[in-house]
Amino acid sequence: MSELLIWVLLLSAVASFVQRVSGFGFGIFIMMFLPYIMPSYNEAVALSGLLSGTTALLIVVCNFKYICWARIPVVLLFNALVSFFVISYMASLSSAFMLRCLGAALVLVAIYFLLFDGKAGKSFASVWAQCVIGALSGVMGAMFGMPGPPVVLYGVSAIPDKRAYMATMQAFWLLFNCFYLLCRSSGGYYTENTPLYWVAGLLGVVSGVFLGAKCYRKLGNATFKRIVYSVMLLSGITALLK
Repeated sequence: MSELLIWVLLLSAVASFVQRVSGFGFGIFIMMFLPYIMPSYNEAVALSGLLSGTTALLIVVCNFKYICWARIPVVLLFNALVSFFVISYMASLSSAFMLRCLGAALVLVAIYFLLFDGKAGKSFASVWAQCVIGALSGVMGAMFGMPGPPVVLYGVSAIPDKRAYMATMQAFWLLFNCFYLLCRSSGGYYTENTPLYWVAGLLGVVSGVFLGAKCYRKLGNATFKRIVYSVMLLSGITALLK
């Protein structure tokens, strides 16, 4: 148990650092490793959501005045509608099957971002695009604990200001994960050990957000994200081959 708690702390620190620097990526990073060390896949997804929401909360508190609230409702609504049904269905699926699905999702997301990161068109800001983005985000958030990729495309095209983008993305992650928490609480995703895992992860989250804030202005963001996407691609391939 102690070794598991140390791993949760370390992974949470790196994942929160990634999210503070790039505006997203907590779930993408931590879900490359968490399913392999937690007792079950569903527990890994649940813990990822709790810690991702905690990370977002810390960043939102410091950047609240920059949030573009008008950009949130449509995406949030469709995320909630889709994720509710996916979470209900997911409980009946085996961990092995979900790990392979996660591997495929990691590979596709990594390839997309490596090829098209920063090239999203203005069409992502339309109302219909927001509906589709919210639905895709709901599927990815419910199944893999990573609702970010579709929403990041929307944020990049619809929110040009850097500070507003960072704050609004964190508001999305916080609201998403609060909803996921409510849905998962009645589905057996949380166990008696979840609070202990969360406390260990919280220590990592605080340190990761602090260090990420320090490096936010100094680190080459494009290079850093490409490293993350490359690791994501390798992790996805590994999960598919297992």
